[in-house]
Amino acid sequence: MSIENVSRLKRNRGVPVAIRRKLLEKYDHACAACGVKDDVVPLELAHLVPTYAGGESSEDNLTILCPNCHRTFDRQPREYEFVSFLTELLKNHPNFSDIQQEILLGREIRYRADLLVNRRLNDTKEVLLIECKTYLALTSGHIHNVIGQLEKYKSSYGNGRMVLAIPATLRATDLSALNVADIEAWDIKYIANNFSKQIEAASPSYYRALFLARITRPTKKITREQELINSLSSCIPGKNDCYVYQNLVGDILEHLFTPPLGKPIPELSDKLKANRRDFIMPNYTDKGFWSFLRQKYGADYVVIDAKNYSRKVKKSEILQIANYLKPHGAGLFGLIISRKGGDALGCEHTLREQWLVHKKMILVLDDEDVKAMLVAKSDGRQPEEILGQKIEDFRLSM
Repeated sequence: MSIENVSRLKRNRGVPVAIRRKLLEKYDHACAACGVKDDVVPLELAHLVPTYAGGESSEDNLTILCPNCHRTFDRQPREYEFVSFLTELLKNHPNFSDIQQEILLGREIRYRADLLVNRRLNDTKEVLLIECKTYLALTSGHIHNVIGQLEKYKSSYGNGRMVLAIPATLRATDLSALNVADIEAWDIKYIANNFSKQIEAASPSYYRALFLARITRPTKKITREQELINSLSSCIPGKNDCYVYQNLVGDILEHLFTPPLGKPIPELSDKLKANRRDFIMPNYTDKGFWSFLRQKYGADYVVIDAKNYSRKVKKSEILQIANYLKPHGAGLFGLIISRKGGDALGCEHTLREQWLVHKKMILVLDDEDVKAMLVAKSDGRQPEEILGQKIEDFRLSM
């Protein structure tokens, strides 16, 4: 391979030449989405997780796209595009037939299902009712709403197998809830494994590029996200491991959010030395979620407390971090990261009081929230979506 071909890769010139050369070889000098060769159109490096959302310029987080596909990939995809992508995969798979998109169900009360399809496995033939959700539309807090929606589809249609399809990794608790409801889960791993040939032959799209990156990921190599999840699971709640947990939370925060946020600054106190916080993360970004937090909550700095408690966070811990949040200081946005989250009495009441009276937005995250952010990053999604959803749930519950 000539140096000229490697240097033609536009954008992200800071990526080492060795990685650019390896990526060109991996994708056979062609756009990963549409297949156009680099001797026809100059190709570009594209981050699966954007750099402003903490994406690294590593081989696992980079792909090669032509300019047109790159623009499509950078634009936030609509749910309809995922439905269309999955429809194409089903039409090209030998086990599926009679695919109908946006089918109306019921008589007196009518519903519109995303997909209705026949599946033949061995000698068994069944009808699938498939509901598609994107990661922006589905979080663990909404899983039971989706289950209820699919059960209504089934009652209106009659005998059919319910399926939830989503281009993300579902949590174990969500998979368990779906299993209890007798609903198949087609998550990012399932779709990548069961439709790999169809994905490779699919039309250029955001989702084709997303799933191709998943397919080409080394299967034996443990990701950094999984390493951190394993470390979190092995850390024992309680005083003995409080400093181990604090250091681990710092590593997780840096991996998730740096960049766009600055690296976590540990154990800062205000001038009076009365209020000390575990971490402060500078927030100077001018776009996306973190820019919104700066504008709405004055979050020029994100204040974080790490609590390795074997109990739930109470009122006193909320007041502690609230004392540090000042409009002309660190700002009015804080996170408490604790193993079991907050209690339903003093903690919840105080969170509401701090927002209503003082305009201070404080989120309490538990282990499952932290794992969900790490999984999101591993999927190629923005981990701050979890924070955004928690803010949305909190505000809409007021």
